[in-house]
Amino acid sequence: MKKIYLFLIMAISIYPAAAFRIEYGKDIVISQPVYENLYIMGGKVTINAPIHGDLIIAGGTIVINDSVTNDINIAGGEITFNGWVGGDIRCAGGKIFIRKNVLGEVVITGGDIMVDKGIEIGGLLASGGNITINGNVNGKILGVFGEFSLNGNVLNDADLRGGHLSINGLIGGNTVLAARTIVLGESATFKGNIRYWNKEGTLGIKNNSIKGKAIFDPSLRIRTGEWYYLGAVTIFGFLWYIGMALLMIVVVQYLFSATIKKSAATAFSNSLQSLGVGFLFLILIPMVAVIALFTIIGVPIAIFLFIGYVSLILLSTVITSVVAANWINNQNNFHWNMTQLVLISIIIFVVLKLLTFMPFFGWFVMALLVCISFGAILLNINWKGKRPQIVADK
Repeated sequence: MKKIYLFLIMAISIYPAAAFRIEYGKDIVISQPVYENLYIMGGKVTINAPIHGDLIIAGGTIVINDSVTNDINIAGGEITFNGWVGGDIRCAGGKIFIRKNVLGEVVITGGDIMVDKGIEIGGLLASGGNITINGNVNGKILGVFGEFSLNGNVLNDADLRGGHLSINGLIGGNTVLAARTIVLGESATFKGNIRYWNKEGTLGIKNNSIKGKAIFDPSLRIRTGEWYYLGAVTIFGFLWYIGMALLMIVVVQYLFSATIKKSAATAFSNSLQSLGVGFLFLILIPMVAVIALFTIIGVPIAIFLFIGYVSLILLSTVITSVVAANWINNQNNFHWNMTQLVLISIIIFVVLKLLTFMPFFGWFVMALLVCISFGAILLNINWKGKRPQIVADK
């Protein structure tokens, strides 16, 4: 049991231990200043007062009309930032509008994303269908897009890839452009070198628009099923993503090697029971957390359950990969050591991630595997934590 507590502490350590406030409901309006971290779940959310901590929101329509001192983590349908942000923004949504300055970096994914004219953001890591940058990016900009338009300025390097790129502003560092079509406007200016790929094989660079060299690079060619579909938008993001997955695989395998080995056997011999237990776990925990929210005493418990539950869901592919690797090892008597188990686990992790890109079937199979893995682990945990009795020598 000590290992379980240690793992949960590691999994949720990214969440600061600070005062917090929770709001939830259909329509939520914050009209008074908040001096702690604010967590909101609602249909329509409007922030009309300054937030002096972190802001975490899940909702439908979200409008932030005042300043946020620290970071923002947000997911919603339509999201509008009308207030200054002192930290970073991590955001996922259908339509996203940034209309005030952001001192930190913006990590964002969405269908339509727009940064207004005259607005400054610290840096941008983005993916989306249609992205328009009319303002200025003070750091680097990296992303994969369906369509991308730059009408402002990027003061550092840029790595832009997608279907259609339109550049009508300044890029102050080195540039990578990879798209089927690339259009350079009258105001397009490049201070550094350019590596590019497009179907035409030429950029049509105008006089004095580039200070460095423009090099056509066939290795940048856009192909279906590239590495960035695994959950990252650049090769550096991909390496970081796989590195973090590898780290968590090592942690899980090291801390729970005995339990995972038994769980792999249980997943094979009692698949239906494991599936049922895992399914109930994934359904009941959020229900218990919601019920706990309605009692004052239960609020801290609900927060802990939500954070732990979300952490486990984020780690579900990692955990399933480790269980699968141990199952292969058990069934074939390979007697793999930890290094071999970790390497097989990371291969399975990549395969499972690719599986989720198959419409419906991929997600269905992934859900079954996660339920079986979680259920098998739960069936093999020594919940009572009994210690073996020690008999003294006579």
